[in-house]
Amino acid sequence: MMEEEEFEFAEDLEAILHLTPEVQLAIEQVFPSQDPLDRADFNAVEYINTLFPTEQSLANIDDVVNKIRLKIRRLDDNIRTVVRGQTNVGQDGRQALEEAQIAIQQLFGKIKDIKDKAEKSEQMVKEITRDIKQLDHAKRHLTTSITTLNHLHMLAGGVDSLEAMTRKRQYGEVANLLQGVVNVLEHFHKYMGIPQIRQLSERVKAAQSELGTQILADFEEAFPSQGSKPKKPKAPDNPFHGIVSKCFEPHLYVYIESQDKNLGELIDRFVADFRAQGPPKAGTEEGGAVLPSCADLFVYYKKCMVQCSQLSTGEPMIALTTIFQKFLREYAWKILSGNLPKSSTNSGGLTISSLLKEKEVSEAAKFTVDELCLICSILSTAEYCLATTQQLEEKLKEKVDKVLVERINLTGEMDTFSTVISNSIQLLVQDLDAACDPALTAMSKMPWQSVEHVGDQSPYVTSIIMHIKQNVPIIRDNLASTRKYFTQFCIKFTNSFIPKFINHLFRCKPISMVGAEQLLLDTHSLKTVLLDLPSIGSQVLRKAPASYTKIVVKGMTRAEMILKVVMAPHEPPVVFVDNYIKLLADGNPETFQKILELKGLKRSEQSSMLELFRQRLPTPPSGADGGPSLSFSTPTPEQESSRIRKLEKLIKKRL
Repeated sequence: MMEEEEFEFAEDLEAILHLTPEVQLAIEQVFPSQDPLDRADFNAVEYINTLFPTEQSLANIDDVVNKIRLKIRRLDDNIRTVVRGQTNVGQDGRQALEEAQIAIQQLFGKIKDIKDKAEKSEQMVKEITRDIKQLDHAKRHLTTSITTLNHLHMLAGGVDSLEAMTRKRQYGEVANLLQGVVNVLEHFHKYMGIPQIRQLSERVKAAQSELGTQILADFEEAFPSQGSKPKKPKAPDNPFHGIVSKCFEPHLYVYIESQDKNLGELIDRFVADFRAQGPPKAGTEEGGAVLPSCADLFVYYKKCMVQCSQLSTGEPMIALTTIFQKFLREYAWKILSGNLPKSSTNSGGLTISSLLKEKEVSEAAKFTVDELCLICSILSTAEYCLATTQQLEEKLKEKVDKVLVERINLTGEMDTFSTVISNSIQLLVQDLDAACDPALTAMSKMPWQSVEHVGDQSPYVTSIIMHIKQNVPIIRDNLASTRKYFTQFCIKFTNSFIPKFINHLFRCKPISMVGAEQLLLDTHSLKTVLLDLPSIGSQVLRKAPASYTKIVVKGMTRAEMILKVVMAPHEPPVVFVDNYIKLLADGNPETFQKILELKGLKRSEQSSMLELFRQRLPTPPSGADGGPSLSFSTPTPEQESSRIRKLEKLIKKRL
């Protein structure tokens, strides 16, 4: 019975432990074993035959049986340990599951909080973006309104002048003015529904029609056809014209003296108001705008001119013009030039080690944001005064007698306002230029010979870019209505900065190969920033003027060529000299010697190189002056800047 029960138990156990081939393969991969007992196709007969291959081997059967029993006991112990260890697995699993569920709930709560915060942030961004869009639209509409008002002012003044010139038969002036008035009128086609605009348009058409009729009549009168309506006799001049007004002329000096006194008091009031109210503040509507006192002054001028012209069109008008000139100059000196901030070249005694610290470098800038805003406001006011003074001169010439027209000349006063504009731009340039000086000084005193590797842009470049990003957007926003003067500011700053950068570059001696590579990277970074200078920090990307881009590319390319020559090997000397002449096209021996000093060559090597350089220079054309210059050399940025300054002086002199 025991044997049968054991046999049945073995069959049942074999049925239970029968595993699929896939499961068996997975077990073999996880628990690899060379023991025959672990094989799936284990055969007990073959295993026993392996243990007892011959009858003689049965002699140690007891040892084999003892080993197998020992192995069985060990397996039983292992199974018992595993079974006992699994008694608490269920409870541990449930506890782990509960902890996982709690963690999932906490994670879900955190995710929900993050989602809520993200939605709030998105809503906040939408609100900020909406406000920014509204500001953009407001700025665009304001700019359009200012431009339209300027065009309307030009149109109204042009129509008045056109009608006056038509009556006086000044056809030469009318020919130029009429085309301009028609061009300005084209901007108002979409505003023809406004009665005032439609009235101006009708006045232009009437003036054109009157001009055509008048010119045709003049031609018919000057060139009558053969056999023609004899000329109609011209009506005699009115003998009483001007008699009454001439009676008042000897006594109008009282009126002139009164206006002299009133205008003096008006200027004093402007000065007191400016001191009491202070300069325009940055970020306000007044920031960068034309000063209100300017409009008040010209309104008073117009009122005086009309009153005086109704009494006399002779010498009193000339006297009044002299008074106008006097107080235009006083306004320019006391209100505009007198309130320009004073510039300073003092850098505050910074040490070389502190020049690259952002806080201390930023203190080198002289003007505050409010001062920059004030300079821009004075510049805009001077431009308004310049244009309005020119119109005032034209109106005065219309009011006086023809014999006195030549004595009406406000060119000097217009030059005064032009000088204020130039001084304002120069102050803005000097301020940004001075802010960049400490960084350039730090560049020239860095140990470029010991630079071991090329990294990101150097700290001095970061400092220069920081100052540019601080100043330029403020100046651009405050000169939005005078875009041409902002372009002049960019050009003048570039003409000043690039030669100064190249001069400091020549002081960075000696330079190693790696140092030259780092400087070349820095130069490229500065070149990129300068090319984007007109639109830096602006949401509206606008292409820089071609004249400005040409100056930047020309100047910074020269700096890049200098560094490329420094990086080139000086052996053999002939190849080095020819490459220098090809890249820089500069026949000045002093420049070539500076390049040799940057490379760190000895005096003896420099002398031989200079002699070879003079020999390799192209021969100048016959009849040309001698001297170390190349026939194909182009002007350097320093020479270009000098030429521009001479041209400005020549234009002012001619005006």
